[in-house]
Amino acid sequence: MRTGAGRAPRAALVALALTCLLTAMKLAVWGATDSLAVFSQMLDSALDIVALLLLFLGVRLASKPADASHHYGHGKAENLAAFVQTLILGALVVGVLLEAATRLFEDETPLEVPAYALALFVVSACVDVVRVRYILGAARAEGSDALRAGALNFAADIGTALIALASLVAARAGFAKADVIGGLVVAVVVGFAAVRLGRRSVDVLMDRAPDARVAEIEAAASGAEGVTETRRVRLRSGGKNLFADVTVAAGRTATLERAHDIAEAVEREIARVAPGTDVVVHVEPVSETSGLVERAQAAASRQAGVHEVHNVLIHAFDEDGLRKLHVTLHAKVQPGSSLDEAHALSDRIEDAVVDELGDDVRVDSHIEPWETTTRGRDVTSTRDDIVALVTEVAQQQPDVLDCHEVLVTSVDHQLSVVAHVRGRGSLALDRIHDASVRIEDALRAAHPEIGPVLIHFEPA
Repeated sequence: MRTGAGRAPRAALVALALTCLLTAMKLAVWGATDSLAVFSQMLDSALDIVALLLLFLGVRLASKPADASHHYGHGKAENLAAFVQTLILGALVVGVLLEAATRLFEDETPLEVPAYALALFVVSACVDVVRVRYILGAARAEGSDALRAGALNFAADIGTALIALASLVAARAGFAKADVIGGLVVAVVVGFAAVRLGRRSVDVLMDRAPDARVAEIEAAASGAEGVTETRRVRLRSGGKNLFADVTVAAGRTATLERAHDIAEAVEREIARVAPGTDVVVHVEPVSETSGLVERAQAAASRQAGVHEVHNVLIHAFDEDGLRKLHVTLHAKVQPGSSLDEAHALSDRIEDAVVDELGDDVRVDSHIEPWETTTRGRDVTSTRDDIVALVTEVAQQQPDVLDCHEVLVTSVDHQLSVVAHVRGRGSLALDRIHDASVRIEDALRAAHPEIGPVLIHFEPA
């Protein structure tokens, strides 16, 4: 983002300039007083310079966009910088603990503390407060773990500056052990904070998925239109960026265009709950929850050379006490295929359906030439008998109000009938289907030469 590329490095540079100023001041005071407290503070500030250089390089690198070598961008540079700063902070804590333990059991030589040494630590604490507020504000605005680690480091510096100030005041008052006890307390508190921050940085570097976000994104993906199941959600983060790989299931007969629409719907739902997430969606065909007819049709359609699968019928029957299925289907293939080619394709289709539905399935397929259009001619004017029969049978149905149009065509040496009828607008779909079946059965009983029949219901 534009803001992330500017404010984070600027915050690191401002803090670096202030730290260099403090280090120079502490070096001058240590040279004049030979104070161990001042010397330890000078070393602390020198380490801060190293940490800030790492921080600046980390956030500067993290702001670079993805490239051919870093497909997920450079966001983890922030987390790496934060981890290195945590190690530095941990080393300081261990050093303070060891020094405090040593001084706790030693006799301290009273120090001569000049007033300007006390003033140095007052100024140092004030500068540290400014650094912490500025960097912490930038960390919150940019969501930067590296800046957050720097703010924690400088917050610890406030404590060490105050402890050093207290130790110098106590030394002037004759209480040499006061700074040792205070140093132990501050070191323990900062140590726990360093462990928490270090664990967070390691989690990001090791691609640990945030559990709450996984559940949130999984729920969002499952709510997208067309998704029947969310099979897998994988998350990884780098700096303030979140990447999601999501696998969902959809209907097996969905077209490529439909699958693309489903993937976009998933991306929109995830963007709603996790804005800015880089999402990759993979759509797989559903198997366990899809119907048998749909599964058989999908298995047959996947075979090379098949243009269309239709008239899929599945019958259940019992054989030797076992329930078995009989599948029949029609497949359209390229015209001009030989019998050998058509039979080989038929075998592949049947094997694919058996693999899909199980071994206790018999499959019989019919291969026919595929054509974008079928030649036919209108014979309505010469088949008044069929028109009259359709009208009579339709009007005998209690759910049919009238039959106002009948079309009879001759296609491939058989007759095709289309009838338009009206019914009540509130008529249930199952009653519409039953009436259509009764009309079709009556027509075929009287005229076996009739093939496809289409009854088109319209609301009155």
